[in-house]
Order: sequence, then structure tokens, then C-alpha cells
Amino acid sequence: MLLSQLVQKPVVVDGNIRGVCLGVGISLKNYAIKYLLCSSAPNRANTDFCVNVSSISKIDEAVFLHRLRPVFPKNCAQITMRLPVFSFNGGALGFLRDLEMENFVAIRFFNENQAFPISAVTACSDAVILRKEQPFPLGQRVPAPFLLYFKDVARPIVTKAVLSAAIKKKSLIKLTLSLPPFSLNFLPLEGKIKD
Repeated sequence: MLLSQLVQKPVVVDGNIRGVCLGVGISLKNYAIKYLLCSSAPNRANTDFCVNVSSISKIDEAVFLHRLRPVFPKNCAQITMRLPVFSFNGGALGFLRDLEMENFVAIRFFNENQAFPISAVTACSDAVILRKEQPFPLGQRVPAPFLLYFKDVARPIVTKAVLSAAIKKKSLIKLTLSLPPFSLNFLPLEGKIKD
């Protein structure tokens, strides 16, 4: 699911429209979507209330909630469309165009011409600030085809232990090419190869 498919949808409780969705609140620890940021008036861009994602019963032409219990978002970054994106040294990288989610966990986001893994975000408030790129892909998730390959490693995240195991198994190049920025999953939308 994309954030653009969620934004501007009506928020419905018991058959009554209570507002529209403006964005999401995301935990920068595990990248889980925790809250929906909502406005009570469809024309406003300011957040009036937030609801927990656990309140969602289904998402179709609207976001249907089984209860409306407004909450104050804690320990999360608020992501809405069109936030400016900056590199770690202050260089402007355009605006946030979309956010890809899977089971309410953020995976990556897009600006006008590039995709970034969500792990690249170091801070987010009025703007998205990216962290300095690491020379090795430390901290990224091990891609699904390699999970069984590195089953002796405790967590499915690229660590120094995973890299040393890849060197021992002579698959460091395969592992590196399956991670961003080399993998096809993290190419710009226009550059994706279509089957």
C-alpha cells in the first residue's frame, strides 16, 4: 500500500464521516505505522486528531474505524505528502512524493526521481532528513532469498557477522548487489524493469 492511496480518504466511524486522513505517524525504531493523522475538515492541511492504526477495521474507498479514540502520537515521526527531503549535509533532495508500506510497516519512500529505504531517515518533522550513507550496507535488512543462507546469524539485518559469513561462503558480491542502491527494488520508479 502507498501513502498516496490513504491520504485524502474519508475517515468513517459508525457510518459517519469524521474527517480525512492527512498522513501517518511512524516509529523510527522499527518503522511501524502507529497512527493516522487526520483533519476534521476536508480542506484543511493541519492535523486535528490522530487515531491508532489498531482502530482500523478496513480500508476501501474510505478508512473505516471500529472505534474513534483520538490519541496523542508519542515517539513517532509525522509523515505527510510533500514534506521537503534533505541530505545529512543540508542538500535539498526535492519533496516526499510517496511512502510504500507493507502490513503497516514502512519500507521505502520516494521523492520526485529517486527511492530511499526508510532506514535512511534520521529525523522527520517539518522535513525529512537523511542520514549519511554508510560505506557498507550495515543495518539494512537481509533480502528474503538470503535469509536461509544466513540462518546461523541471530537477526535478519546486515551486520559485520553477516558480511564475514558472506565472505566465508563466497557470496559477498551477490549479497551486496541484492541490497540498495544496487537492487531493482530501490531503483527510481521510472527505471524499474517491467516483466
